[in-house]
Amino acid sequence: MLKQIKAYLHPRLEVIYLTVFAVYLASVTINTTTFFSYYPHRVATIIQLLTAGLMLAKIVFFDELTTKQIMAEMGLLSLVLIVTLISSAHYLVTTVLLVMAARGVKFRRILKVYLWVVGGILLVAFVAAMLGIIKNITFVTEDGVRQSFGVVYTTDFAAHIFYLSCVYLYLKARRFELLDLVPVLFGLWVIYHYTHTMTDTIAMIVLIVTFIGYIYRRQLSKIKVTITGLRYHFLALPVITILIVWLTAVFDFNDKILRTLNDLLSTRLALGNNGLLAYGVKLFGQPWIPMNGWGGDRVTMFTDGIGEVTYFFIDSSFLNMLISYGLLLTLVIIIGLSFFLFLRTKQNDYLLPTIFLAIAIASAFDQHFLEVTYNVFFLAVFAELPRYRTLIGPRFDRPVVYQREIQ
Repeated sequence: MLKQIKAYLHPRLEVIYLTVFAVYLASVTINTTTFFSYYPHRVATIIQLLTAGLMLAKIVFFDELTTKQIMAEMGLLSLVLIVTLISSAHYLVTTVLLVMAARGVKFRRILKVYLWVVGGILLVAFVAAMLGIIKNITFVTEDGVRQSFGVVYTTDFAAHIFYLSCVYLYLKARRFELLDLVPVLFGLWVIYHYTHTMTDTIAMIVLIVTFIGYIYRRQLSKIKVTITGLRYHFLALPVITILIVWLTAVFDFNDKILRTLNDLLSTRLALGNNGLLAYGVKLFGQPWIPMNGWGGDRVTMFTDGIGEVTYFFIDSSFLNMLISYGLLLTLVIIIGLSFFLFLRTKQNDYLLPTIFLAIAIASAFDQHFLEVTYNVFFLAVFAELPRYRTLIGPRFDRPVVYQREIQ
């Protein structure tokens, strides 16, 4: 009986994975919008538990693993369980199981599901916010009016647009024409004009420039900086992680250069330094750290002067990961992903490292690196990556066909 069930389910595993992933993704994405007040927490918890259980079942009963792979996955899952028990960051277990269970699932299909689910929910949230069905949180700063368009905070809305752009460009890399940049450029304008989020504005510019460099790498082969950059993009994660942690650790208000940099980064260095001094770095992380971002509706607290006194938030994903989830898990994630991207580079896949360069820059100043509703690209580690030719041209009637590559 068990053999018959496995024989029936085996050819349908990819569809089952994508369906479960879509449901979980919809659940966590809804909670990033102001629809969350209508969404029962119990439902979200049940979906998270079911997702984790089904992903674990796929890994145990259907994935064909070598002894080394079994030991590596058991070690990673054990580490994540320990960190989760200490930090109470339960989403980590579900995220890691989604990554490991992606084995044998086509990565492009994962990205298409992400694009439709997250993009669709954001579109519905935007319309609902404009019609007054849900809250469109806005507030005024020195830069002007900032809007969230139905998302819980303006920077979260900007992050959604950034990651959707990353997914869109990855999918478009198979058949690319310059007109394909129009939606991304529009997203860049929306981030800059309506959210005034400089971090994601810079990350979007880096994404566009480096992506164009990747697409036209043959034509730009005489420019050594372009080719050298493509070959070493896999180093972006460790370099940027070390840089942001070091700058935060050595921050001193008496240093004029660091003080100026801190002002440019919206006091992120000072806040991170306070976090390091107050909580330190543990091997396996530590209990949940209370943070007051005073975003969303709570921004009115600033008018009373209360917000300025109690504000504390560690925006950097890498610094937050180090303090909250511990040194060991941080090293495993950064070194593991960097090694994976190094292997992709050795196989002439420069696309993923290029995308991760922009993601690393964004993650240095926001907290979304490990959240699947934003960063879906770490699922590529175990997923089945595509092989295709890159076609460039306005209509592909006379495409420039490059040598077959792993993308």
